[in-house]
Parts: sequence; structure tokens; C-alpha cells
Amino acid sequence: MHRVPNPPKLPVIAVAESRSRGGHGVAKARLTAMLLALLAASATNASEIRADEEASVATVTTAHPAANGNIVVVGTDPSRAATIREHAEAIRSEAFSQLLGRADPKPWLVRCEIHLHSSAESFEQAVGGSPAEARGATSLEFSGDRVVTRRIDVMGDGPGIVPDAIDHELVHVVLADHFIHAAPPRWADEGLALLFDTPEKQRGHEADFQDARRRGLAWSAPDLLALEDYPAESARQKIFYGQSAALVRWLIARRDAATFIRFLDDAAQVGMEAALDRHYAITSLVSVSSAWKEVAPINTLGLSERRR
Repeated sequence: MHRVPNPPKLPVIAVAESRSRGGHGVAKARLTAMLLALLAASATNASEIRADEEASVATVTTAHPAANGNIVVVGTDPSRAATIREHAEAIRSEAFSQLLGRADPKPWLVRCEIHLHSSAESFEQAVGGSPAEARGATSLEFSGDRVVTRRIDVMGDGPGIVPDAIDHELVHVVLADHFIHAAPPRWADEGLALLFDTPEKQRGHEADFQDARRRGLAWSAPDLLALEDYPAESARQKIFYGQSAALVRWLIARRDAATFIRFLDDAAQVGMEAALDRHYAITSLVSVSSAWKEVAPINTLGLSERRR
């Protein structure tokens, strides 16, 4: 798991664990940014670096005194920001309900900042990677059992009022409330987020995966489950997204989303194979290959198409 936040949050870097999700091609650039940040942080006053969690929360929540709810939108006009914020609040509620079984989730004391970028240069400066690799990136920072920074960077230059990457990235942020101490496996994290992409985008990922299957380029089930990070090659990343989404849909269709989350929790404790047996009566990783023969429908969770 990458543990590099978007720069330049120096006080938080010193005291909090950080993870980034999405923006899969930017790990090296973000690592460089973190190293530079740490060098700068070493010159600051130690008492400032050790600012407690309450101070971190106050900094984030008072930076936008006019904002309401759980979302802050930065980088666009007030009218568009209000529309995006309303949409993001709805997706947040839906993700909590569908994936974590929380129909009435607690409000975020530390709001999620959504930063819109009108140029590739602005996006790359913020996240360390080109929007050609990913049009959205999520940065999360933790202190103990709390999330102290929630940030999404997306390209805002598309035709719709709501950027096309927001739903996907927001799922990563919601999942962080459950997976506080360790991120879920990369394939599961992305596969769950892909469920909230538009059906058109999901069908594109599915087509990439099925083409790879026909050409013998897909991963075996054990190899996919063992992946700790995104593939380095762009072409393989497309396959990874499609294959991860197919596996997540297949497992959810066998039981439900709540069982899938419990399976991920147990996998972190007892191992993937034991967790598969416990929750799905699947006794070997090889048996997971059935997922590719029994792919569940794109709209596995019954999520409707959303207008932007």
C-alpha cells in the first residue's frame, strides 16, 4: 500500500500514517514528494510536528467555515461546487449503506476535500502523476483509529458538471472508515470502487478483461489475489481493473456485500485461503478461477445510472 499523502501536509506526515488510493501510476513520484517533505519537516519545531489529533481536526474543519455536511469542494465556482457536493453526499450515503451496512453513517468531523483541476499540470502538481494515467486520486491520513485527512483530486475538465472520477474515489474514502488499521487488498479496494462507476465505464473494464482472457494475458486467481500493488505497465493496469471488478462482483453475488467485507477482515487475520473457506466454502485459491466463467452482472449491487 502506498503510504504517501498528497503534498505538502508536513505536520500530519510526521505524526500520522498515510495511504493513497487510486492514481495508480504515481507511486514513485509521491514517494519522492514524501522524502522531500520529511527533509523539510525535520527542520521544523518538534512541538509543532507533534500537534495532537484534535488540532489536526480543527485545522481541516475550520479551513472552510461556510461549508456544510461532510464534503468540501475546492477549485470551481460556488454553483458547480454545490451541485458536486450534493452528489458526493448522496454517493457517500449510498456507499456506506451498500458496502458497510450503515444506513445512517456518522458525520465526518474531518470533511473530505474534493479538489477540482482544470489542467493536467495542476493535477500532476497535486498528486505527482499525469491524469492520462488516472483522472482521480485519493489521499488518506490516519492517526490511531481516526482518519485525519480525506482528500480527493480529480480532473474537472470533462463535459459533465460532476467529474467522472468522483464516485469511484469517494468509495475509497468511505472504505477507510472501516479499514482503519490496514487497507484492503488492492484488487478488492479497486473492485469495490468500480461498482460505483457508470455502467459504461464498467463495461469498458469488463471488455478489457475479457479480451485479455481470450489472449491468455489475464492473471491466474492465486496471482491476482497475491498482488500487493498495481501493475507497472499501462496495458496490464486495464486488465487488473477489469479482472478485479469481475472477482468482486462474483464474490458479492455468491452472498452479499456484508459477507464480502467480513471475508476481507478475516483474510487479514487468518489468510486469504482460510477466509475463502470460512465465508464461501471455497477450499482453494485455484477454485476462484470459476469467477471468470460465471461473471456476475455489471450492476451487481443494483446501483442505478446517475445523471451528471
